[in-house]
Amino acid sequence: MLLLALIFALLVVLVMMVVLRQWTGRLASLATLIAAAIVALWLAELGLLPGSKGPLTAERPFVPGLDR
Repeated sequence: MLLLALIFALLVVLVMMVVLRQWTGRLASLATLIAAAIVALWLAELGLLPGSKGPLTAERPFVPGLDR
């Protein structure tokens, strides 16, 4: 739900950038912040952030000959 709200907010900011051309810099900064939050939530859902359970966790099977 939060991800959908952030995507909607990003779309609103992008439309506002086209309409309100005088605040393009501030709106671009806000759009970058929202996009970074979307990517962070997406990576957390995939389990690709440190501390999350996913393919890049520290819990890996021991492989004899390869692990030290």
